[in-house]
Amino acid sequence: MNDIPLGRRTPSPKRYDPNLLFPIERPAQAVPMFGFDLWRSYELDWLNAKGKPCIGILEMSYPRQSRNIVESKSLKLYLHGLSNMRFDSREDVLSRIQSDLERVLDTPWLNLRIFDSEHFGAIGWCTNPKGRCIDDADITAIPGEIDPSFLTTEDVIVKEVLYSHLFRAYCPITSQPDWGSVIIEYSGPKISEAALLQYICSYRDHQGFGEACCEQIYTDILLRCSPEKLVVSCLFSRRGGLDISPVRCKSDIGPDDTTLYRLIRQ
Repeated sequence: MNDIPLGRRTPSPKRYDPNLLFPIERPAQAVPMFGFDLWRSYELDWLNAKGKPCIGILEMSYPRQSRNIVESKSLKLYLHGLSNMRFDSREDVLSRIQSDLERVLDTPWLNLRIFDSEHFGAIGWCTNPKGRCIDDADITAIPGEIDPSFLTTEDVIVKEVLYSHLFRAYCPITSQPDWGSVIIEYSGPKISEAALLQYICSYRDHQGFGEACCEQIYTDILLRCSPEKLVVSCLFSRRGGLDISPVRCKSDIGPDDTTLYRLIRQ
């Protein structure tokens, strides 16, 4: 991890350099899980064949089964390096990015799309996901470390979606806060809403990457609450022109199964 660009003073690149992309190997799974990571970059630009600047929003998704994730700052630097590069078409931009990212991620599949200014509305957001917000639950002071023992269930079987906008953790490299919305779709014994909120808020002083936090939440709920179905989505606020939304679930997913609540925190 010594060469990781995150947390170091790094000038914005003036030219294309695929070697800027920095892979981080995924940790071993504590429990079997599937899912995907959805990323969006809001600072993508390049030149057309005549040298005219073009802009777009890049959306990419890839599965939990990829060997690596790409470090966020390295992706931002790589994309900035495209800004002075000429391409004949948007498809050529996508092809170049696809090839470079596939090499770094070592992934079964990778979905990429570029939204131009005429289609920015296609990724418009809803203010809240479907389901019930638990943020009004009356809870006590939050401890200084994650505590899965908060998670309890009630003696009734339900199928529901619960969510909270109160998640916060810290980047383990820069110590900057990462705010997120946590969405839990499940069926099985009813999860106590106050207990769930207490658990989510116990991350407030935790240092961890967003993907790892999502997997920890998924694992703790799976082991403590024994749901029949479980999907955990963590939608993080945009930082450095990127937003990251990891999703973890019990069943395998394919490249066409990455539909997600849009931009709740943006």
